[in-house]
Amino acid sequence: MVLLLVISWFVPDSAAAVTRSQVNSSLKAKAVLLTDAQTGAVIYSRRADVPYPPASTVKLMTALLVWERTRLRGDIKIVRSDTQVEPSHVPLRVGEVVSVYDMTRTLLVGSDNDSAMALGRHVSGSNEAFLKLMNQRALSLGCKNTVFKTPNGLPASEQVTTCSDMMKIFNTVMKVPELREMCTTKGFTLKTAIGSQWVKNHNKLLGKFEGMGPAKTGWTYASRHTYAASVTRNGRELRLTLLNSSNKWDDAKLLFNFGFSEMPDTKQQAVASSESKQQASGKMHRVKRGETLYSISRQHGVSVEDLRRLNNISNPNVIRAGMVLQIPRS
Repeated sequence: MVLLLVISWFVPDSAAAVTRSQVNSSLKAKAVLLTDAQTGAVIYSRRADVPYPPASTVKLMTALLVWERTRLRGDIKIVRSDTQVEPSHVPLRVGEVVSVYDMTRTLLVGSDNDSAMALGRHVSGSNEAFLKLMNQRALSLGCKNTVFKTPNGLPASEQVTTCSDMMKIFNTVMKVPELREMCTTKGFTLKTAIGSQWVKNHNKLLGKFEGMGPAKTGWTYASRHTYAASVTRNGRELRLTLLNSSNKWDDAKLLFNFGFSEMPDTKQQAVASSESKQQASGKMHRVKRGETLYSISRQHGVSVEDLRRLNNISNPNVIRAGMVLQIPRS
């Protein structure tokens, strides 16, 4: 009996077939939504429209607005109000000047709360103005059950979202190559007034769970574990949002493995994908030093998503000088 219990609690770090009944009995999160990124089809759902506190997944909206308003260009001079937050924080020092790009990286990789405050103030002039902008943008995306009260996700009365709303935000962020890349970064060296430090990604599944791609983690005592994540296997991408879990890591592995168990035969898809590449490919492009999927897409007048799909690219970080990419017909 003990052996059976141990086996039932084990969630593998790699691909493994999982049934719906196993998900129903083992899932810890109160709310989840698992979808096919290509079609938007719902693979698994539980209380996806019930509001819960979002924790640091709020930072996805903060990053989106920063990108939309600045394209990650410019510098920020830090003021005292930026620094008056709880950890996680850089920490930033009053009077120092930091780049929007670096602060957005610390926001998504290190989940730093002072970065969120500085970025919001920089974009809108004040924290209050930025919160108004966050809520307006959420409504424009169709998020009807989301209320933002902070730019960083620290506990605040009546700050809530749903898995359905969070998926809308996550899907929009995933369309931005720069933000998608940041959400897959394992870590980087940041230089600020306090010196150099290694900023580590909070996503414990990155590099350890098969196909793990962009993600944003969240946790507070009030919200418990929250998560928005993407996994790609055999050219198929699944996206997950979950709220109020006692263990998002086990939940995510369980759900993603279930999702891929539900997908059609991947070997047949691989053959079809290869044939479609031959038909759809217009010309080839050898990647030069410093080029990104975003710059290559602009150069050829095609979309980043079409480039990724045609070349089976799940992680933009794999782009390296010397690679040859197939360019879809525009």
